[in-house]
Amino acid sequence: MMSEPTDARARWERDAPLLKIAGKLARFGGWSIDVSSGEIYWSSEMFDLLGFDEALGAPPRELSMQLYPAEDRARIETALDRCIQNGTPFDFEGAILDSHGARLQVRALGEAVRDADGRVTTVHGAFYEVSEIVREREERIAAQDALERALDYIPDVVCFVDERWRFTFANSAAAAIAARDAAQWRSLTIWETFPELELTPLRAAYERTMVDRVSTTTRAHLPQADAWVEAIAHPVEGGIALFVRDVTDDELRNRELNDLTERGLALSSLLDISHEAFITEDLDNVVTYWNRGAEDIYGWTRDEAVGRNIRDLIYTDTAAFEAAAAELLATGRWTGELHQRAKDGRQLIVACRWQAIIDDDGKPRSLFAVNSDVTKRRELDALQARTQRLESLGTLAGGIAHDLNNILTPVLMSLQLMRMDPLADRRDELLAGMESSVLRGAEMIKQVLSFARGVDGVSESVRVPDLIDELSALTLAVLPKSISVEKHLDDVPPFIGDATQVLQVLVNLVTNARDAMPEGGVLRLSAAEVQIGAGRSETLTLAPGRYVSISVADSGSGMSDEVRSRIFEPFYTTKGIGEGTGLGLASSEAIVRSHGGYLDVQTEVGVGSQFTLFLPVAHHGAAEVADGGPDEGHLPHGMGELVLVVDDEPSIRAAICQTLEVHGYRTVTASHGREAIEVHSEHADHVQLVLTDMMMPVMDGAATAAFFAEHYPQVAVVAMSGLNAAAAVERARDSGVQYFVAKPFTTDTVVRTVRDALASSHRA
Repeated sequence: MMSEPTDARARWERDAPLLKIAGKLARFGGWSIDVSSGEIYWSSEMFDLLGFDEALGAPPRELSMQLYPAEDRARIETALDRCIQNGTPFDFEGAILDSHGARLQVRALGEAVRDADGRVTTVHGAFYEVSEIVREREERIAAQDALERALDYIPDVVCFVDERWRFTFANSAAAAIAARDAAQWRSLTIWETFPELELTPLRAAYERTMVDRVSTTTRAHLPQADAWVEAIAHPVEGGIALFVRDVTDDELRNRELNDLTERGLALSSLLDISHEAFITEDLDNVVTYWNRGAEDIYGWTRDEAVGRNIRDLIYTDTAAFEAAAAELLATGRWTGELHQRAKDGRQLIVACRWQAIIDDDGKPRSLFAVNSDVTKRRELDALQARTQRLESLGTLAGGIAHDLNNILTPVLMSLQLMRMDPLADRRDELLAGMESSVLRGAEMIKQVLSFARGVDGVSESVRVPDLIDELSALTLAVLPKSISVEKHLDDVPPFIGDATQVLQVLVNLVTNARDAMPEGGVLRLSAAEVQIGAGRSETLTLAPGRYVSISVADSGSGMSDEVRSRIFEPFYTTKGIGEGTGLGLASSEAIVRSHGGYLDVQTEVGVGSQFTLFLPVAHHGAAEVADGGPDEGHLPHGMGELVLVVDDEPSIRAAICQTLEVHGYRTVTASHGREAIEVHSEHADHVQLVLTDMMMPVMDGAATAAFFAEHYPQVAVVAMSGLNAAAAVERARDSGVQYFVAKPFTTDTVVRTVRDALASSHRA
């Protein structure tokens, strides 16, 4: 008889540690209250849960109740009193504060213990922390609310139906159609809410989704609403989800188009009088109809074409056809031009207009094509384009021939005169004239390349007064005395751009103004800051903002409307044959446009013309122009460094070597990249810089620069090119080159670039 309590006590002593571990892991603790004494007992897990010192014991009831927030305190006191007085158990969820004041969500359970007479002697229970469970529940509820709000914004009907066909959710669009509140939604089935679905294909589709658990898409007509709807049903846990949208307009369009197409095919006999090809095909592109116009264009008779695949019949390269056919099936129509062939092998250019014919289920059932032979028209267009191109090239060639002749004549004469000893004292003057002519030639070539390949340049902050001063030095001083110059320059902010290119534009405008006043007149230069608003920007094709305007106006002959409309066309000129290329204003307009600006012209016959540049004002922090220029009288001098010069032109190699040697450098040469590597191997310990052309046979400059960057990174590399400087610079940079000179270059340019490249290499 005594063994049973002993066994129970042993089991308790054995299980107690396990219960402690479980309590800590699960975050729950036990408590009890002695009814007669009011003494409160907490388990160790209870102290751990609330962060109290177990050595101090559990706080009395009055203090324990203070751990509950005011909104929960009355509930727990009432529940505890009922349990003590009546033995009523309780189980509620609420908040409690730990010893640090932190708020915990707990589930509190309590029950009474009675003695043999049925009196409540003890109340005990447990606390279980459910903060994480509450948080997850609240997040789940919030996510569900967000989803329902999002679905309410969708204009289509979205609803969920359980396995008993009762609504568990319906968005605003669905509620508006049924005109029922939320309580009514949940009390009715879908068939009670929408009895009109009973006789439509939608019911069978919904039941298939519910039973077979497969998605269905159904288009059906609702007679009561006289509307077509497309319904998508998806199986979900516990029921199905329904998405319904109104497709009445789409259905009516398709039906109208199908009716028109059907009527057109029914009148196929009338199509035979057309010169266009009318062709119908099935979805595998097998020909089912071929009119007489198709016979005339392709050479295949109707009997030969019908039943054959259109790919094999009229296409040599089917890639373009496949792309067009894919778009036709995806969108229902395709328009464009394709290259096709005739029966005799002739190549055709055909303008195509294709249409998919749709069945009652909204799916393509066949294809209808209207093809027009435009081969001769395209050949005439190409011939006309070639003729215009030849005319333009002839105009360009005449202007270039005139300018090159003017450039080469003083060079040739100066060279011949320099051979005469008596004129040796005039050599400097002759050399200056030769240099000026060569620079004019280089500028003309640069102008042609700028027009042909686009405009590239630096972007820096340019001060207008400095630009006008340079313009005055270049052009205004050499204007005829019969032309007076007036300047009206406001205090304008700098603009952002390439000073050299904008100066080129102004020089060209001043030159045109001079030519417009052969008998003399007034040339007016003005500058101002203007604010371009949204209304005016539409006229000037400018984005709204602050701009600097620079105007060049003359009192000359002005221009007619016809001339005004063509002045920016390439190669168009009012000068005689051989007197100009017609690229001046076209290049100027391209330069201004590349700066984000606009070149405006105002003119009147007999009054004069005014050209105005609008250029964006430089923002704060834009790059500033360096003050001053290179001091040509004090070029940097080398310290005997060895430079490897690589160029396939012997005369260029010789000129560069002589120039560098005069300025204190030593040189060795190579005619291409592979030879440069061999020469470098002979002087590997001494070569400090490689100056290489970009376009050479055997091994070009880019490959040469890449070789030295990989194997001899301590050797500086300078690239040079005479074609498309911007593209050459980009190519050089891709090869690891940081320094570049564009041909033709001056002594100052090459010497300073070599000096800068060597200095950068030494610093590295």
